[in-house]
Parts: sequence; C-alpha cells; structure tokens
Amino acid sequence: MKLCYLILKQLTMIKKLTGAIATLFAGASLLSCKSIAITEEATDGKKMQAVQFRTARPTNNLEQVKIFYTEALGLEVLGSFKGHAGYDGIMLAMLDKAHHLEFTQYEHYTELPKPTKEHLMVFYYSDTEAYKTANERIQKMGTLPVEPENPYWKDKSETYEDPDGWRVILFNGVYNP
Repeated sequence: MKLCYLILKQLTMIKKLTGAIATLFAGASLLSCKSIAITEEATDGKKMQAVQFRTARPTNNLEQVKIFYTEALGLEVLGSFKGHAGYDGIMLAMLDKAHHLEFTQYEHYTELPKPTKEHLMVFYYSDTEAYKTANERIQKMGTLPVEPENPYWKDKSETYEDPDGWRVILFNGVYNP
C-alpha cells in the first residue's frame, strides 16, 4: 500500500507537468495498486475472495416477480431455466452484473415462508434524478409505497412490496459506513 501511495504522489507531480498522458498512466497505475491491495488482503486468508454475490429465494409467482423486478425496478435478465429437476427460475442483475437475484419456482405449488415487514432488499441511488425516475417507473406499474416498519427509512426512501410481499426499498443516497 505504501508503494501505491508513492506512485500516486509521483503521478500527481507528473500530471502537473505533462497533463493528459500522465492521467492515462495514473489510471493504469492505480488499477495496478488496486490489484496489489486486493491481493495483499486476500492472501492473509481472512478476507473473502468471491467476486460475485447472488441471493436466491423461492416464489409461487415467478412471472409476476419477473415483471416486478425487470419492468418496475429495471433489473436485467442474466439467464433463466425451465424444467430443471422440477424447477423454473430466473437470474437478474444490476448493471455491474456482480450482484444477482435468483428466483425459483417448483413445478407444483409449495407452501413458502411468509416475509416479515423487516425482510428488506435495499437499492441505493447516488443520483436523485435516477431515484425519482425509479420511483415513478415502479408506481406507473401499479405498485404504491407502503409504510416502512422501521422509522429509519422514512423521509429518505420509499418502501414497496413485491408480488410475494417481500419488501424493497429505494433509498435516495448511498450508504457510507
């Protein structure tokens, strides 16, 4: 990490002298530093090295869930399957394709656990206009906001329920711990 700091410091000085060429070099060098940092952290055996994250849950309303998450929320379909060992399913993703949602439906109706009002999936928006557009899109599809269980979410987000009653929050801002 000290090496990355020294490279960044030198690149800042070079950029002042040479402009755009140094900017390109700085980008490449910082990408290398990012790789170094990730490798250093990962090699201690304590940091997770996974590069993708998928949450999966069952539904008895696969088609309605697909419409809600793709048309109302705007997620992209990564893939789907039919009749795989008695299951149909769909995988959805955000733009980065590193975060996935998978919904599966058994070929026969199955009793499923009921969600509570605190089972939440939160989507954070760094751009207020994108946040407003997302809320308009979901509401045009006929889904109206519901009262959040936890008052933390009031006045900075909107809470909705998907076709199975699971709660989705659109948050106007980014979580920065």
